[in-house]
Amino acid sequence: MKLIGIFFALGAGLFFGILAPTTKISYNLGAGIGLAIILRYFVASLLIVPLIPFQKNLINIYKNNLPDFITITFGSIFLTSGLLISVKYIEVSLAILIFCTYPILVLCYAIFFDKEKITNGIKSLFLLTFIGLFFVLGPSFINLNIIGVFSAFIASIGATTMIVINQKMSNKLITPIQINIFINIFNLIFFFCILSLFFSINYNIPTITFFIILIPSLSYAIALFLQLLAIPKIGQSNTALFLYLEPIVAIIGAVILLKETLNYYQLFGAVLVLSSLALATYLTKKN
Repeated sequence: MKLIGIFFALGAGLFFGILAPTTKISYNLGAGIGLAIILRYFVASLLIVPLIPFQKNLINIYKNNLPDFITITFGSIFLTSGLLISVKYIEVSLAILIFCTYPILVLCYAIFFDKEKITNGIKSLFLLTFIGLFFVLGPSFINLNIIGVFSAFIASIGATTMIVINQKMSNKLITPIQINIFINIFNLIFFFCILSLFFSINYNIPTITFFIILIPSLSYAIALFLQLLAIPKIGQSNTALFLYLEPIVAIIGAVILLKETLNYYQLFGAVLVLSSLALATYLTKKN
């Protein structure tokens, strides 16, 4: 059971990591942020809608657990909007580093509020992976902007909220499919209304750009579903730890697809993070 959960969490990290470089490619080819957001939730909703007829008492589940569904959905909204705003004002690497504090926040919540028993080994791996990320992302601390830093932290709070609430919902036997349906359909309607009212969405893009932007949209749908599957099996803390694979995949994707380069410090950090994930896999399976 735990090994399957680990694979789900690592798979989520893999597909979440694909989002950044492929989205950047679509931006370079003329796609806009608004279209990227709409397609992300449209594709996810399109994939999950056929499963609605097979969900028993779906309306009653939403009615009886509405605060949880609203909370986890707004967590996803904070995550999406926070990251989009942060990269406008600060370096992308710094934004990602601040955002990637969310596993630490999940760990703190689990320890102090849920009284979750976490081994010292896993706690050490949290710290080790974060140190590795510092080397990998190589942030620049020049010209800090308070709006960008605050937005990145809001994104981190959003990610933390999603993981913590998902754990509580899984304890109530609410399935990942039911959560997925609510989040994606609600966000599709929410962002479509906001973007249509206050911004313009450019749908007139080349065909090749459209197909490329579908890649991160599909990756998001798969990643979110795998994350929701992982948490009931290995818990919120372990899931958050394995999601550290996300920025590593994003960096590797940037090197391969965008021809960006890694220095020796970044290579060292990547090895450190991947080694920590391998060790965490062993410890979690053993326990």
